[in-house]
Amino acid sequence: MKSQLSETITKRRKVLIEFLQPTMETLAAECATHWEQLEKLNHLLGKSLQPWADLSFCERLYTVTKSGQHHSDKVTSEEALAHEKGQYESLLPYLVQRSRDHLRLTEVYISEKLHRSCITAIQPIHNEAGALIGHLVGDFDLRRLPQEEHALFPQYTWRQFKGDPAIRKQLFHQRFVPRAMDEYIEDVINILDELVVERGIFRVAMRFPSSRATLWVTEDPYDEHTHILQEILDPSICLAYPKRAYPENAKIMTDMVRPILERFRELRKADEVVYLRTGSFNIISGLVEVNFSCDGTHLMPVEMFLEKDEAFWFGVSSDKES
Repeated sequence: MKSQLSETITKRRKVLIEFLQPTMETLAAECATHWEQLEKLNHLLGKSLQPWADLSFCERLYTVTKSGQHHSDKVTSEEALAHEKGQYESLLPYLVQRSRDHLRLTEVYISEKLHRSCITAIQPIHNEAGALIGHLVGDFDLRRLPQEEHALFPQYTWRQFKGDPAIRKQLFHQRFVPRAMDEYIEDVINILDELVVERGIFRVAMRFPSSRATLWVTEDPYDEHTHILQEILDPSICLAYPKRAYPENAKIMTDMVRPILERFRELRKADEVVYLRTGSFNIISGLVEVNFSCDGTHLMPVEMFLEKDEAFWFGVSSDKES
């Protein structure tokens, strides 16, 4: 079963093919007319990389034979590298694929020379009779590729991550020991609920073992603000975070914030051995993350988190790891 991330990558590859194919097809047709005239072919490739050309963002262009033997010079956006011949084994798996009529992309790789993420496009070249005579190859630095207007981000569902096996091995030798935050949890919930709903906090991480909370503010999302328990319990903390409207693009609604915080409290006390260590949520992404005493972590959408009962987290019959 494909992950959400792999599906997003597949969609991006499709968008990239649709973007590159018309230009690569046109250039491949021109290459076919000069296939036996290497000087003209090299000139054509060099012209295609000029700042005003359609492939000005390409790092290098060259042609190879059907078997993968270098045919033309390898022309870069800086200069032509004359007489750079050779066999390019890394291209062979893509050259022998059954579908030879359309543009293909390699997997993304790290260029040894550029030390950057790159991708190579391979366009078949056919003669007038329709026979395959070679391939047009373009190497692209991902950072120079034109970006589409709207990014494609993965839509996450439940994910589970196993932690340190050394911690899990000692799991049944430990027992839940209440921390200071557990003692004052009702007051903590009240304050955090107000900070999120009324005062511009879009992400919260409650770290129970150290009795502290880390907050992220919508106006300053690249910074983080960590508060010890004494600071959280002081209602004056609300003066430090001015009143702000709740974000319109939030996926966690205002009436979900308190239930999330209360569920964190429940997961702390539900089991003496497997208990919550850290709970966090992001109202913009709609994701909740919980880390347990066994160092297992769950990441899931808020609706899924709120609907799960204790049987899911601690039930003997469940085959899910908490």
